[in-house]
Amino acid sequence: MKRRILWSLAVLLGITLYIERTLRPVDPSILDRRPASWRLEDRRGNLLREAVGHGGVRVHWTALEDISPKVIDATLAIEDSRFHTHRGVAWRSVFRASAQNLRAGRVVSGASTITMQLARLLYKHPRNLEGKLGQMRDAIRLERSTDKDTLLEQYLNRAPYGAGTMGIEAASQRYFGKPSLHLSLAEAALLSGLPQAPTAHNPYRNRASAKDRQLRVLDRMLTTGRIDEAEHRMAVDEPLVFMPAGHDAPTAMHFTELVLSMAPPPGTVKTTLDRDLQRPIERMVREHVATHRFGGMTQAAAVVLDNETCDVLAMVGSADYWAAPDGSVNGATALRQPGSTLKPFTYAMAFEADFHPASPVADIETRYLDADGLLMHPRNYSERFSGPVMMREALGRSLNVPAVRPANAVGIESILERLRAAGLTSLSDDVSHYGLGLTLGNGEVTPLQLAQAYATFARGGQTCAPRLTDRASPGPGTRIFSEEVSFLITDILSDEPLRARAFGPNNPLMFGYPVAVKTGTSTNFRDSWTVGYTDRYTVAVWAGDFSGQPMRRISGAVGAGPLFHQIVRHLVHRGAAAQPPVLPQPPDTIVAVEVCPLSGAAPGPHCPHQHTVLMEQEDADLEPCAWHTAIAIDVRNGLRASDRCPAKHTARRIFETLPSTYAQWQEEHGRAAPPQRYSPLCPMDGVTADAVVLTHPHSGDTFLLEPGYDRTTQSVQLSAEVDPPVPSISFVIDGAIVAEAAWPYEASWTMVPGTHTLEVVSGDQRSAPVTFTVLGPSH
Repeated sequence: MKRRILWSLAVLLGITLYIERTLRPVDPSILDRRPASWRLEDRRGNLLREAVGHGGVRVHWTALEDISPKVIDATLAIEDSRFHTHRGVAWRSVFRASAQNLRAGRVVSGASTITMQLARLLYKHPRNLEGKLGQMRDAIRLERSTDKDTLLEQYLNRAPYGAGTMGIEAASQRYFGKPSLHLSLAEAALLSGLPQAPTAHNPYRNRASAKDRQLRVLDRMLTTGRIDEAEHRMAVDEPLVFMPAGHDAPTAMHFTELVLSMAPPPGTVKTTLDRDLQRPIERMVREHVATHRFGGMTQAAAVVLDNETCDVLAMVGSADYWAAPDGSVNGATALRQPGSTLKPFTYAMAFEADFHPASPVADIETRYLDADGLLMHPRNYSERFSGPVMMREALGRSLNVPAVRPANAVGIESILERLRAAGLTSLSDDVSHYGLGLTLGNGEVTPLQLAQAYATFARGGQTCAPRLTDRASPGPGTRIFSEEVSFLITDILSDEPLRARAFGPNNPLMFGYPVAVKTGTSTNFRDSWTVGYTDRYTVAVWAGDFSGQPMRRISGAVGAGPLFHQIVRHLVHRGAAAQPPVLPQPPDTIVAVEVCPLSGAAPGPHCPHQHTVLMEQEDADLEPCAWHTAIAIDVRNGLRASDRCPAKHTARRIFETLPSTYAQWQEEHGRAAPPQRYSPLCPMDGVTADAVVLTHPHSGDTFLLEPGYDRTTQSVQLSAEVDPPVPSISFVIDGAIVAEAAWPYEASWTMVPGTHTLEVVSGDQRSAPVTFTVLGPSH
């Protein structure tokens, strides 16, 4: 050992002059290659997660002026008190250390300067004699390449401090939960002593060793004149309070993974997330899935947006990120079928066109042929039909069959374009791929996209681009719906009585204050959705199974609804005082109109009920209701009575005179349709003898050939009255006899598209002609 040390001294002496005269500066780019690490914070600066680069350590590069002078003084005192006077190698210290090592017979002192330690960190020199010589060489080159402040900043940001940290800033946050600029003298002294042996002095593993090292640092600061006796004594006596060992356990893993996928520059990343909101929602999702697991629900996801800024305040991608096999899948950004949650966009576009919230829409059995010639047969969740319903009721009750009609009227291409503008960019196929089923949710979207789209209504029609970090400025968005239409959708989706009709009075979507809510259920109960908004927040919740396994009849209201309710209640009631939501003020052009709830028209004298509906002022000039009619009836047989019928046999009764589209529904549901025939008993004195009268159809009637049905089964009922009775009559359409009938003079005619003229012929007598129209494809 002695011989080796003597040899080393000789070598050092021999190469000193050579090194000083011949070495060239280092390539300055090596100082620019900084280790990558990210500190992701929530909107208030709370730590969400430390994410490391390829080096596997946390580092937060900090300029020298932002590092506490206490740290700098402590580091220089213990590591290199002559840092500012040597040129990379302290030769006197090298010779002294060599002599000490010679006397001890082993290496007891290394004599490394801060610049030499930096050289070892940069060039990965081994810890042996050859490595020491390399450190000395590269330290001199570094000193020739840059200034002392740069070298000190480089060292303080690259030195190892244990517990997976590199650099003083990461260490300060890890051990004391504060920036290095705010460290006390005692804390700065402890951290400055760690790089010599970060594992041995790790305070989480060996508190006594860390304390001994801190005292040595303080003693060196005192002897080198960097602190006085009073400061020394106060620092020695100061109790050290370390952050708990698990305080930096990551939060919001799905969200932070999404942020990191955006490739932000290394350093501190301030996100939009609210950690105090995220954590309870993570718990809610976990408990909700555990409660419903028996029904086939294995996962759930939730997103909360701030309506004003579009900041993502909370994002939970699964019940447990760490649970195998699929907990790390981010359900908040996974594509799923949204079910009925797309209906509000169809109705919003209908309101822009020729419809309004009181417009009647037919909830009757209907079949459609899509662009590929495939039959579409929409069904309501209840498997029942409601006949004519106002559009606001059809949307509020989430009826499937009526939703297809405005979609057909507006056009799927236009709806698809608007959905993409609202943020549902995953609907990337062409129109033929979706067809009319788009409004019922046969595409695929993500919960984050759906929250973004619904926030458009909450923002009065302005689009919303979700923000994940503060590096993107919140923008005003693009207007894709008017304020009026957005308000009408909000008003409908906030109507709790309508919601109670759809899901029952005790459903989980009843709040007692305005919350605009829409549910959705995909085919075979694979996806359960509830999405909605208050005046401040938009919330989207999905529940199901990542592999697409069907749940056991868990619909949107049952599956995602309770979790949505919990989240909204938490948003409203968190903080010192509850902040119940309020509806936005209606635009000046929105008016309240009294309508007949059956026809959606202005109430007529015979309408049994009235309902107040909000609509745009330009739509408020409604025609009187013609669907409730007072008709004279022959009380002896319930048939129509002419105006010549004696009063004692006549009574006026109110009937629903619905369009012929509803005839089958009206009959099946026992609704009071008016009789189509006049009474042969009225009058009995023969005043109307020799009369031939067509009683159906009426002049001006229009009939529709329903797509998808066998045309041979679609017919018009023909009926007539003849007084006095005759053996038979003939029904003549467009000059050709289509049927002959005996009493009660009824027949049916298979419909043919076009405008037709109908007459009844009885001997030499003819009825007044009636003109009617049949709509439908001509072949």
